[in-house]
Formats: sequence, structure tokens, C-alpha cells
Amino acid sequence: MKKIILLFAIAMLGLSTFAQADTNKQPESVTKYITTFPNGEEAISITDRSASDNLKLASADDFYKYEILEPSNHELVHGSNNTGKVCDIDKSKLEDGTYTLKVYTDDFVITSDITISNPLQRERNSAVN
Repeated sequence: MKKIILLFAIAMLGLSTFAQADTNKQPESVTKYITTFPNGEEAISITDRSASDNLKLASADDFYKYEILEPSNHELVHGSNNTGKVCDIDKSKLEDGTYTLKVYTDDFVITSDITISNPLQRERNSAVN
């Protein structure tokens, strides 16, 4: 009987510890930006998952580079060359805020405004301080 009570107590302690660990976890949020061509077809989409350090950029056409600019002065903040229709953008290199994204294809320059929110970066910074 003592073994059963002890086993039950250990199981309950384990469950309560597990339940407390899950309550601190923030649910993942997903933000998706879609920019369309004048005819209404999707030109680019940017998917931002709060639990990821990357934005996923997808284009209807192959693009050879993208640039992220400060909207107030159009200063280049981040950019990269690309081959294909998809790439990941490391958002941990960006401060929270609104930016202008330019995607360069052979025929177009597609422009979109995006808002960066880095909860993972803020958690890392607060852990360091």
C-alpha cells in the first residue's frame, strides 16, 4: 500500500511540474503579408512565425535580390542576393519596427511594407542582461 501511495505522489508531482512548464509557453503567432500585381494575382508573400528567427519570402517569379529599407530615409538595413522564388530572411538581425521590403525580379521591383516583431530576440536579450 505504501508503494502505491508513493508511486501516486511521485506521478502527481511530475504532472504538476509538467503542467506548470507548459503554462509559461507563449502560443505561436503567424503573420502573413501578401502583395499583389495590379491584376490581382499574388506577387509575393512574406510569412512571419513568432517562434522562428526567419521570415519566409516567396515570389510568383524568380527574384535575384531583396532589400529591407528604413521607410523614413530609405537606408538599406539588410539585403541579399537570391536564386529562385523562395528564401528565408534572418529577422534576428532586424530591430522591431516597420520596414520597406523590395524584391527585384527581371521584370519588376515589388515593394511591400512589413512589420518586424522579434519576441525570441527580446527573450535572448533579457536573458543576457
